[in-house]
Amino acid sequence: MDEESSIVKLPFLRLNNPFIQNLISAACLFCNPGLYLAVSLLGAGGGRPTSTTMANISNGVLYGVFVFSALLAGTVLNTLGPRLTMMFGITGYPVYIGALWYFDAQGHLWYPIFAGAYLGLCAGCLWTTAAYMSNAYAEEKEKGLWRAIQWTGNISGAAVGASVALGISWHSTSASVPHSVYIVFIIIQATSVGFASLLLPSDKLRRADGTALAAFEHLTAWESLKITGSLFKDWRILLMIPTFFAGEMFFPLQASMNAYAFNLRTRTLNSLLNNLIQIPVTLGVGFLLDTESLGSRKRRAFYGITFDAIWITGAYIAQTIWLTSWKFDRNVAGPSIDCTDKAYAGAVVIYMFYAAQYGVFQNVVLYVLGSLTNEPRKLAAMGGFFVAWLSAGTAVSFGVDATVQPYENENAAYFALTTICWPILYFIAWKCIQDTNYDKEATVIVPIHVRKELHMEGVEGVDGVEVPLEQTGSVVEKRK
Repeated sequence: MDEESSIVKLPFLRLNNPFIQNLISAACLFCNPGLYLAVSLLGAGGGRPTSTTMANISNGVLYGVFVFSALLAGTVLNTLGPRLTMMFGITGYPVYIGALWYFDAQGHLWYPIFAGAYLGLCAGCLWTTAAYMSNAYAEEKEKGLWRAIQWTGNISGAAVGASVALGISWHSTSASVPHSVYIVFIIIQATSVGFASLLLPSDKLRRADGTALAAFEHLTAWESLKITGSLFKDWRILLMIPTFFAGEMFFPLQASMNAYAFNLRTRTLNSLLNNLIQIPVTLGVGFLLDTESLGSRKRRAFYGITFDAIWITGAYIAQTIWLTSWKFDRNVAGPSIDCTDKAYAGAVVIYMFYAAQYGVFQNVVLYVLGSLTNEPRKLAAMGGFFVAWLSAGTAVSFGVDATVQPYENENAAYFALTTICWPILYFIAWKCIQDTNYDKEATVIVPIHVRKELHMEGVEGVDGVEVPLEQTGSVVEKRK
C-alpha cells in the first residue's frame, strides 16, 4: 500500500469535525446575539421611540460588564471548555429579551438594568468562545471564512428575527413591538442551549486527516490568567487595541438614529435590510482573505484592510452628507420617515452601506489577530481580550448617545477613530504576519498536507485513530 492510499480520511458528517463544531457555534449565534441584534435594531431596544433612555442605560451597563467578563472569559474557557462556557453564555439572552418585553409592558427600568448586567456577564463567555473556535479550530488557510460563517449565522438570526417582526408589525399602528415577537424570540433562545450541549472538548476534535488540533494539557485558573496577563506585554496586541475598541462603536448610533428618524415598520424593514447586506459582503471578504491564489497571507490581509478602508470611509462620508442635509434636533420628535416616503430611498441606501461595516470590520481585525498564532490556549485569551475592548468601545458609545449629543458629532467622532485603525492594521500585517506559524509553535499539531509542504514528520499516533507516521497528533516535531 502506497503512502497516499494509507492516509486516513474521516467522514465529514461527524460531531468531532472542527468545521461542524464551528457550524454549531454559528447556530448559537443565530439564536442569541442574532435575535438580540434584531430587537436592538428595531430602535431603542425594540420598544417605543421614547425608550431610548432605557436602551442607552441598560446597554451601557451590559457592555460595561461585558468588558470585564470578556477579559476573564478566556480563563473560564480554558478551565471549563467550550460546551459549558457557551451554555452559560446563552442564558443571558432570553433574560434580556424578557426584560425588554417587561419594560415595554410596564415601563419600569430596574429589570432591563439587571438583565443588561447579567447579559454582559454571559455575552463575554459566548463571544469569546465563538472567537476562539473560529481561529483555533480553523487551519491557517481557512480563518477568514470560518469567522465569516459565524458572523453570517449571527446576522442570519437577526435577519430572520427582523422578518418575523416585519410580518407582524407591517400594518400595526402601534409604536411598540407586539408581544408575540418577544415570546417567539425567548422560546428560540431558551431552546438553543441544546445546540451548545453538542460542543465537544477541544482535545476530542479531529481534522479530516485524523490529526488533533494541539496538545491540550490541563491548565489551572491561575496559569490561564497568566496567559491573559501576558497579552498586556505583547506590543502587537497593545498596538491593535484601537482597532478592537472602534469595531462596534457605530452600532448604538445606528440603532438610535433608526429609532429617531423612522416609524416602526420602517425601522423593522431597516433592520432586515441591515442584516441582508452583511451576508454577501461578509462572506465575500472571508473568501478574499482565504484565496491563496491572491498571494501570501500578508498580501491577502492588505487586500482585506484596503477593502474595509474604502467601504467604511465611503459610508461615513455618505452618512455625514445625509446628516448635514437633515439637521436633526433631538430635542424635538423625529420625522417618523415611512418606507413609502420619497425621502426614504436615499436614506436606506446610506443605511445599508453604513451597516455593512459591522461584519467586515471585525472579521478583518480578527483575521489579522488570528494570523499571529495558532496556539489554542493563547487564542482563547486573545479572543477574550478582543471582545473586552470591543465591548468597552460600545459601552462608551452608548454612554455618549445617552447624553443626546447631535448625531453629527457622534458620527464625526467614530469616523475619526475608525480612520486611525487602517494604518495600524497595515503595519501589523506588514510587520507580523508570516505565511505560516506552524513551524514555530511546538504545542500545535500540524495538518498532514502542511506537514509535507514544510517537510516535517511526527513520532506518535493519534489516540483512537490509526494513521501513518506523517499524520500523527504528536506535538513533538522535527524538520527533515
